[in-house]
Amino acid sequence: MELLQEWHKRKGNAATIQVLMEALQEAELQLVVDSLKEKYPELNAKQPMEGACGRQQKNPVQTMSDKQSMDKPTAFNTGQVKQSVVQPKRKDTKVRPIRVGQPWVRKVRFGRYGSGRGKFNRPLGVAVSQDNEVYIADKGNTRIQVFTMDGVYIREFTTTLPGETGETLEPCDVAVDRNDNLWVVCEKHVVQYSREGTCLVTIDLPHVGYMCGITVSMATEQVIVTEFDGQNGRLRVFNQDGSEVGTYGAGHRSPEPWWPRYVTVDGEGNILVTDGKNHCIHVLDREGNFKFKFGSEGSDESQFKYPRGICVDGKGNIIVADGRNGCVKMFDSQGRFLCYIGSGMKVPWAVTVSPGGDVVVTHWKDHTVSVWTQD
Repeated sequence: MELLQEWHKRKGNAATIQVLMEALQEAELQLVVDSLKEKYPELNAKQPMEGACGRQQKNPVQTMSDKQSMDKPTAFNTGQVKQSVVQPKRKDTKVRPIRVGQPWVRKVRFGRYGSGRGKFNRPLGVAVSQDNEVYIADKGNTRIQVFTMDGVYIREFTTTLPGETGETLEPCDVAVDRNDNLWVVCEKHVVQYSREGTCLVTIDLPHVGYMCGITVSMATEQVIVTEFDGQNGRLRVFNQDGSEVGTYGAGHRSPEPWWPRYVTVDGEGNILVTDGKNHCIHVLDREGNFKFKFGSEGSDESQFKYPRGICVDGKGNIIVADGRNGCVKMFDSQGRFLCYIGSGMKVPWAVTVSPGGDVVVTHWKDHTVSVWTQD
């Protein structure tokens, strides 16, 4: 803190300060970042993204083949949709069975640091629709980008609130409902968009200073959002008309207050949550009652260090982005370790599974997205 203040007094390099701000976020110190931005408003200004302090990424935009969701609902057009450059074909959505013992390989990686088409500035949440469109919450660029499962750019829209102000939002996570509408969460709002970017519903959230995760339960059609105020965590649950159902998570049964990071729902309506403070996974029933948890802090195959993204495949297997361990792991529905999907990653952030069983991973630190499959 004193170092940042000294650099500010000396009018140090803005790009260097931006790098340190990102480092504070990565170290789970978002409240420190917010307090600095409040004290020094100029830190909220967008910094140059290309070539700052040599941090431009070298990964090409092209894909690289590699084996190795309180207000009443209102509809507005954001006017920010950019046209598609490709129209994806609908594919067979039959779930491919997981073959235990069969290795996972990375079939494509795409993106790099930047603001153009196909580039990212802190890609966080990810979701895949039933027709295999991949939606990426491109936080730093305040937009949702859409790709094929092969990493080919389709379209994008800016994440804004409706009305005269048109406040721009930094999306933290994205989920898809049964109608293929998108639910996007930032630090103050949840917004439902059509897949083309038309705003359908807005919900105000209390500003808690930490990034939120979101999912939509296909069983109850409710929207579930993670929340953490620096001391206590909870799940906030809404109906799709924006009315609040309540909060879940008081009975998490961990020794420390929990930090719910990302959330998903399985085929039976059970709610699964990653806990960044207790380094474990909590499983609740559809009413929010605690069922069980698994994992502990560590680097073994059944342990985690700051788990982030989570999803469940069509067979009920649980997939987790183990952030600080730099890998993505698969467990069965009871939390028993099955296999590694990928390892040696730079801060894997969010994960989702396609209808066909491929796994999509966002990489926050190197601003890329990867797709993993079994041969």
